[in-house]
Amino acid sequence: MQEVIQQLQANLAMGLEETSLIPDPIQRCDRSVKLISRAIDELKSFMASYRFQNPAEEIHYFKTVCPSFYSKHFYFIKVFDIELLKCSAGKKNLHWKYDHDLREIELFFNQNSDLCKYYYGSLTYLDEQLFTRRNSHQGVIDYLSPVIDANLTLATYKVSWILANQDYRHYLENELKRLDAPLADTREPSSVSKDEVRLGSSKSYLVEEIVALQLAELIYVNGRPATLAWLTEKAEELLHTDLKEFRSLDYANRSRKKEMTPLLSVMIKKYIDRANRLNK
Repeated sequence: MQEVIQQLQANLAMGLEETSLIPDPIQRCDRSVKLISRAIDELKSFMASYRFQNPAEEIHYFKTVCPSFYSKHFYFIKVFDIELLKCSAGKKNLHWKYDHDLREIELFFNQNSDLCKYYYGSLTYLDEQLFTRRNSHQGVIDYLSPVIDANLTLATYKVSWILANQDYRHYLENELKRLDAPLADTREPSSVSKDEVRLGSSKSYLVEEIVALQLAELIYVNGRPATLAWLTEKAEELLHTDLKEFRSLDYANRSRKKEMTPLLSVMIKKYIDRANRLNK
């Protein structure tokens, strides 16, 4: 089961990464929702004929695997609605919507505080009760869950929303800052200019480079080779990007069929071309 699920997660991560390059936000969200729905369908199709080997495997599926797919579905559905609303709503209505949804998120976390503490605390004593089929929720829970089957546990559903709301809150907070940005124009400009730094390639290339840097031990921190976690964190800070799908992208990179290290190959070629050009 693990290999199949890892491949599904890697394929989805790569698909979402490619989709993130679509400039139009509505098309980007629409494409993302379709990709995730297709991935969930593949997951459900595989699990329909699969029998869990032991309770631990079943718990891992409903506690960790399912939320990693469904949370993305819930998140992009919410963002899709916002991006559509931005086409017609004015600043005042958008502000009201953002504030309203942020309050709804806080209400959700308050109402599910016990499950949040259990999940984020990495507790396990209720796992069999919360994350096995014998305690599954029968029926569709609401209109936002058309892809959830009757075997999905209620706790899995809520954990998916915990993760989705966590990302959605961050999205809304950024949208509020962007909406209120013109108000900041009245302040005196900073005497220190800030360079705009962004990622100029795909995230899969960045992951390839981070792994290569770590393995080559080219960077030392406090006398020791930099770890993957440290390099990833610094890359996120410098390039203003999100690498929370690092493991899935790394798995996809290692599963490449044509060229396992396309970035490193390009860098080598560029270096050799430069050397040949300058040595003439």
